[in-house]
Amino acid sequence: KEGEIPVLRKEEDRLNKLEAFKAAALNRNNAGSKPQGPTDAPASKTVIVPQSCLRPSKFKAFKNAATRHENEAKAYSFGKFFLAALGSDSAKEWCRDHGIELRNAMTEGFDSKGGFIVPTEYENTIIDLRNEYGVARSNVQVVPMGSDTKTQPRRTGGLTAYALGEATTITASDKTFDRVELIARKWGVITRWSSELNDDATVSIGDDLANEIAYAFANKEDECLFNGDGTSTYNGIVGLKNALLAGCKYTALAGNTAFSTLDLEDFEGMVAKAASYTFRGMPKWYIHRSGWATSMLRLAAAAGGNTKSDIQGGYTPQFLGYDVVFVEVMNNTLSTQTSTDGLCYFGNLPMGVMLGDRRGIAIAQSSDVYFTSDELAIRGTERFDMNVHDKGTSSVAGCVVMLSTPGS
Repeated sequence: KEGEIPVLRKEEDRLNKLEAFKAAALNRNNAGSKPQGPTDAPASKTVIVPQSCLRPSKFKAFKNAATRHENEAKAYSFGKFFLAALGSDSAKEWCRDHGIELRNAMTEGFDSKGGFIVPTEYENTIIDLRNEYGVARSNVQVVPMGSDTKTQPRRTGGLTAYALGEATTITASDKTFDRVELIARKWGVITRWSSELNDDATVSIGDDLANEIAYAFANKEDECLFNGDGTSTYNGIVGLKNALLAGCKYTALAGNTAFSTLDLEDFEGMVAKAASYTFRGMPKWYIHRSGWATSMLRLAAAAGGNTKSDIQGGYTPQFLGYDVVFVEVMNNTLSTQTSTDGLCYFGNLPMGVMLGDRRGIAIAQSSDVYFTSDELAIRGTERFDMNVHDKGTSSVAGCVVMLSTPGS
């Protein structure tokens, strides 16, 4: 149609400009030095780390690549992304030239753009660190969320087989489901950073920031999983200690009111109490390292695991044939504690807990918060939810059993 011709010409002009921009970007990259080694940037890009940016110490975050140069390149690239998020025009240009996508995080907060979403290749490093520092993400079922709310089907019952006589009609049965609801909740961490940033600190900035953000989020996810009580501290999340019903609680024998007085029968009772479907997967123990040493390790040594080779070589974190996972946010009180829940858990967490992951980590900054000290406020945010959906009943345990101390 005649009226569409101007619109089509305008679109043609836009596409021609886009192709010209891509060609110019490609020429800039081809004019660079030969690649020094593989990096997280696209294959056609080269990350050259200036000599002034190199650091002699070991990396805390970017440490899993085959060579030190690859780790340096990853840390330098993430540092450049970080500087771009702080508003550096030269860093933004560097990121564009090296194929690092700068996606605005349209959220409320420090600036009108809400900061930038961390690119996937660097977010994977933060995720790896969260798994290393924390327990939650590596032990529960992680479910990606495409929207702020997600309902996930959960199987609650199966088909039934019936005895049949001659010419007998088979009774129908159905597989049954209910729904587990996840609602994305926003979490943030904030830290100070000197406003006197320069390119020489790029590698250190990238490595340190990734490490600190990962540790903060991993710790909070663990707190939600084990200690969440539904208050604002946990963004409304109810964790194992407060979600599990009475049927999931095993009370230690009378008088066993401390880790140092727990008996073998207490732990055996927890295993016996767990629902039968718990053992279709790989159930584990979850306990603080101090509690483990004072209870499980003490019982293992008393049972004969105390030879010279055992003591010198160390003890494998297993108990009664099941792996032991150390949880730093759990109860670590070694003195007497009566009527106390959550000293230890035994069970199959992937069967009983879902973690909904809404979006990647975003970074934003403000020069106003710490104006008087000439520092920048750096904020990292993520969105996740957690749902303990297998809670047992008032009389029957589910796939997770919690150890409690008696009243005396």
